[in-house]
Amino acid sequence: MPKAYAGGCRCGAVRYSCNSEPLDARICHCRDCQYASGSAFSAIAYFPKALVSISGETRGYSVKGSAGLTVDRHFCPQCGTPVFSQLLELPDLLFIKLGTLDDPNAITPTGHMWCDSMLSWLKLDDGLERLPGNPPL
Repeated sequence: MPKAYAGGCRCGAVRYSCNSEPLDARICHCRDCQYASGSAFSAIAYFPKALVSISGETRGYSVKGSAGLTVDRHFCPQCGTPVFSQLLELPDLLFIKLGTLDDPNAITPTGHMWCDSMLSWLKLDDGLERLPGNPPL
């Protein structure tokens, strides 16, 4: 039986749950994720969208990501927590921010992506796969 995952925003107004293992989990270093996280990278796990239930209202905005895909970024309008993203070109996937999980240690990333955009001062020694751009889906 797959593990259940749940999480949400800082204030609790947005919640999600999923009874499926993620398809993958990655640490993204693309410039767009740097802007969206306000940090050096964004840690995400992607799930089949049909298996994730979301409660509460989110607000969002759309941008063209580093690979030219349209990214819809969703956040809590009350506390501002970035919660999940969707790609217009991959509508069956939901990309959940690992930091929003009730147990942020529940999912371990399998690797890094967009390492061509990694900040030069960031030194990582985790032994995980490093890709220059997106992983194959």
